[in-house]
Amino acid sequence: MEINWIWLLLTAFVIVIDFLTSDFVYSWLIIGFIPAFLLGFFVVFPVQVFIAVMIGGISIVLGLKYSRKYIKKNIKQEKLMMGKYLGQEFVANIDIIKEEQMKVNGVYWRVKNIGSPIISGESFIVVNIENNKLIIKKGDE
Repeated sequence: MEINWIWLLLTAFVIVIDFLTSDFVYSWLIIGFIPAFLLGFFVVFPVQVFIAVMIGGISIVLGLKYSRKYIKKNIKQEKLMMGKYLGQEFVANIDIIKEEQMKVNGVYWRVKNIGSPIISGESFIVVNIENNKLIIKKGDE
């Protein structure tokens, strides 16, 4: 009966690990630890381990399957570059008539101007990103 408390310690350990890794894979094991803890007052330790492994394993398989499906369906995935540049206003360090290569936020980009010509020192807005090109237009258009 003294060893029964190991399930609560494992539960706390798994919670800490999942918070530190931001993965939340192992938290599904807790679903197996709880019945193992409760049954620990009535059955021997090897049976508790069997219950924890079986229920925890099934929980991981099903939990990851359904949580990934839920995340894919309900949480919008934003492309990293889109959020960083899209709609932002920058100052041109070169003249941009049609297409040029220039440094934006420390990264060299191909920029494609879809508006009127932009003179060095004028501002422009990123309206889209296509492959490796920033699609831009003059800031006051």
